Amino acid sequence: MFEIVALVIFFIAQAAGLVLIPLGLPGTFLQVLAAAALALATARISWLWVGVFLGMALAGELIDLLAGQWGAQRFGGSKSAAWGALLGGLAGAFVGGIPIPLIGNIIMAFAGTFAGALLGEMRHQKKLTPDLRVGLGAILGRAVGVAAKLSLGIIILIISVFVTLVK
Repeated sequence: MFEIVALVIFFIAQAAGLVLIPLGLPGTFLQVLAAAALALATARISWLWVGVFLGMALAGELIDLLAGQWGAQRFGGSKSAAWGALLGGLAGAFVGGIPIPLIGNIIMAFAGTFAGALLGEMRHQKKLTPDLRVGLGAILGRAVGVAAKLSLGIIILIISVFVTLVK
């Protein structure tokens, strides 16, 4: 009975982790934490898989973190625009949750990425006329980062189902 309850809680945590990812929150780390808790509580998953999931979560966070920078540079932005995209996205995700929890984080993370890239590029060029392509590239990069991180979260879930239920 304990093992069944542990598995149900594990899969609820896995699903919750997937929901958190588009909100700009570290959902893949919730998935890793759930796997570690299941490994401690039962023998349904090995520590090897917990380590694999941790590596995937770290990769997802890194991709998500750097994707906005990549997008800004890919669309002709400077290093200042890339750093602006990174810092703007982080600030937007943090501030966006204050007036509108959850959805505000998503909207403001993208808006912050856009604004940060534009401000960084304007600072670099020492002009007040922004190049909107740089901001668009930053938003597209951010979207690619979120999609990649969500894909890794889905892969963690699929492997988790296979490893825990197919014994």
